[in-house]
Formats: sequence, structure tokens, C-alpha cells
Amino acid sequence: MQKLIFIILSVSAVNLSWSQSIYDDFDDYKAGEYLGIESNGLWTTWTNSPGGTEDTFVSDEYSYSADNSIKLMSGGVTDVVLPLGDLTSGNWTLSFMMRIEPGYGAYFNLLHEFAAAASNWAVQVYFSETGNGYLSVGSGLLSSNFTHPTGSWFEVKVDIDIDSDLAGLYFDDTLISNWTWSEGSVNMSSTIAALNLYPNGQDGEPDSYYVDNVSFSEYGVGLSELENEISIFPNPVVNYFSVKNVKNTELRVFNLLGLEVLKMQTAAIDYIVDCSDWTPGIYFLQIKNDHEVLQTKKIIVE
Repeated sequence: MQKLIFIILSVSAVNLSWSQSIYDDFDDYKAGEYLGIESNGLWTTWTNSPGGTEDTFVSDEYSYSADNSIKLMSGGVTDVVLPLGDLTSGNWTLSFMMRIEPGYGAYFNLLHEFAAAASNWAVQVYFSETGNGYLSVGSGLLSSNFTHPTGSWFEVKVDIDIDSDLAGLYFDDTLISNWTWSEGSVNMSSTIAALNLYPNGQDGEPDSYYVDNVSFSEYGVGLSELENEISIFPNPVVNYFSVKNVKNTELRVFNLLGLEVLKMQTAAIDYIVDCSDWTPGIYFLQIKNDHEVLQTKKIIVE
């Protein structure tokens, strides 16, 4: 499983609601290639330059789930970013597996606003080579110390309840610290903008760590659901998009006027759709089995 990004659309006469989920285990990427290029736009870099010096490489040295992870190591200008949708409401969970090499540290941060040097930091988390670490919230008004594993995989999880303005950091489901989510390095903000992996070594120690199985979803959406969810990638779309987990279903696509532009039966698990001759705009993909409509998804064609 390479990656899932999906936007689930719920429609009624009076209500329109959205949710975005992400899952990336890097296993369909090519080891030794740039993350920003292999992810086809899912990941970027601090100055939005995938494939450049800020980008990192897909690695098969270690992985939590076979075969790949990504490696973050001090010594260059590596600085990769996973945009999370600029969300301003709801309850969300970000999680990933981390392995910190013995004798090295690690670092990540979450952003209220992703704008390179003008970004607004929500929280920064520092891991030391000694197995100790600390997090710094916003402008540093709150700092909390913790211990962490080295030389083995452990789960990093951040629960963010935007509506209640509360966040919590967990390692392997053990609570490390809670804080007011809206605290920022520049100003108060409730927005969830991005995850930033930056092996900066700015605590005086070089960083070397691996990250795998990154997921971001609303509360209550488990990993197994993300792995098996019918999904579209990329979205927005240019020329082609893939639909995953749709074996033995009927796919129908309609434009905003309700006109059908595609109808087909699928025999494979994954299917690639050629939309190169579609007019740019919004479309709706309906996925059906023999008995019912399973899902309806919005597609943006550029």
C-alpha cells in the first residue's frame, strides 16, 4: 500500500460535510528516490521544492511495515513537509512510527500556518540521543520533558481537538503532555496546517531517524479502515487518477450538470482512469456493487 488521500463527501438537501484522511507507508515508492517526487505531490519541502536539496530519500534500510520508510538525517538542508489541509474544526489524530538511531536525536513540528520562514509553529518536539526530550508549545510558553526509545520503532501520536482547543502527545499510547492547541509561535490559531520533519540538530546533537506508516484522520478512523478505504489519488487530478480497492464494482462519473461521463465495471483491485479529455471542473465518482451505492466521491479535474 503506497498512500491514500481521500475526501469523503456526504450530501443531503441541507448539509454538505467534508473530511480528509491520509495514510502513507512508502512501500510502493522506489528506495533511493526523492520522497517529494515519488509521492506525486503528497509531500513537499519547506520551500516547496520536491526533488531538490531539501527533499529526503525513500529508504529500505529499516521499515516498520515492509519494505520502505523515509530517512531524516542531519548534515544537509533536509526539510520535508506533509500538508494536512488547513483544517479549522473537528477532532483529528496524526500518528507515525519513528525509529531513532542510537547516538542520534530527532525532531518534528506541527504548524498552524505553513509559509516557510513566515510559518506559525504550533508545537516543536525534540528527541535527544540520551533518550530524553522535550516539547515546546507555540512561542515556548509551555515546555514539557519526556523520555523516549532509541534503536527501536515506537508510535508517535498527536490528538488534536480543535473545537475544544486541546492537543495531546502520546508515545505508544502513553500520554506525554497536553496543551492548548491554539498557542502559536506568531499568534493564536486553531488551524492544522502541516507536519514538518526537519533533522536540524539545533539542540546540539546530530539527528538520524526513520519515519513510517504516517496517518492522519478524524477520531475513530483506524489504520485498517484507512488501508481498505476506497480512495482516489491524486485529487485534484491532471490527466489520470487511480481508484483503489474497487474490485468487482461499477464506477460512474457525473459532472455538475448530472451528465454521465464514465461508466465501467472493474475486475481489478485498483484502476487508473484517463480523464485527459475531460473539461476542467468538479465531478462526482459513484462506486456501486450489485446491491447499493458504496460511496460517492468528489473529483477536481484541473
